[in-house]
Amino acid sequence: MTLPLSADQAAVEQGKRAAEAGLAAPLKRQLETAELVARVEITAVQRLIDHALSEPGMTAVTGYVYSGIAQQVWKGASAAHLAFRVHLADCQKKLTRGQQYLIFARTNARGYLELLSCEAAIAHPERGNLLAELNRYY
Repeated sequence: MTLPLSADQAAVEQGKRAAEAGLAAPLKRQLETAELVARVEITAVQRLIDHALSEPGMTAVTGYVYSGIAQQVWKGASAAHLAFRVHLADCQKKLTRGQQYLIFARTNARGYLELLSCEAAIAHPERGNLLAELNRYY
């Protein structure tokens, strides 16, 4: 009888499979289209409010603005502190303060860094071989 893998074991196994196959096609696309690829520790989370849609007693939150400390930058301008946006239309998952993420960000028309999908923020990037693969790629 085979026992199911824990979440940590499953993540390690997934990382091993990805390393064996090289960088997966979706990850390659993320790398090619991102202007910034970095491992970031989230230090602050603020709501992105649409004042035009808000009414008295009701605030229209359209996303979140995250601030963080760049632990390592593989692509893009290297800065100690980063801020980026995630709109709820692109990803409804809220990132956690104090957690590290590997992010793939682009600059929008107004010059703000933003993530365009939930897949653009990978939690626990140290698991598996993802960081080693990035070091080989860059």
